Amino acid sequence: MDFNSWRPTDTARRFAIMFAVSVGTFACIAAWLAYEQAIWLALLIGVLVAAVVYGPLYLGLKLYFER
Repeated sequence: MDFNSWRPTDTARRFAIMFAVSVGTFACIAAWLAYEQAIWLALLIGVLVAAVVYGPLYLGLKLYFER
């Protein structure tokens, strides 16, 4: 794969997905271990946090990489 052929939207999407999944995973583990939630609720919290983080982060990174 040629990384130089990525458009700014491709780069922004990939970075946003990477960061959102990382934050969602952290939220899932934190909800499960620190707050002692059931594993299914912790997974749901992780998915919701990742979904909420992805949108604004993608738009911000897209603006940043298009400069």
